[in-house]
Amino acid sequence: MTATNNIPLKVPFKEKDEAKSHGARWNPDGKHWYVPVGVDAAPFKKWLDGAPAKTSQPKATVQTKPAGALPANTDMDDVNAMLRDAYEVNDDQ
Repeated sequence: MTATNNIPLKVPFKEKDEAKSHGARWNPDGKHWYVPVGVDAAPFKKWLDGAPAKTSQPKATVQTKPAGALPANTDMDDVNAMLRDAYEVNDDQ
């Protein structure tokens, strides 16, 4: 069976040289070995079970703004005004 797409493998570290000798490649982003397209997958049978489900790109992380974060287009004059207003002593009291 020749691989028609990259097939992820679950290769223990001590067996990496063996997998590499059969033609496996390392995916540094996904941190796993895979059978590349066009390579016979038969020699990799023992590493197919339990392989990672995804072979492509790492998942994108969504960054959320911390509570009370200012909009990205806020300039320093606006920030200074907000700080001044927040810490200004009210002489009327």
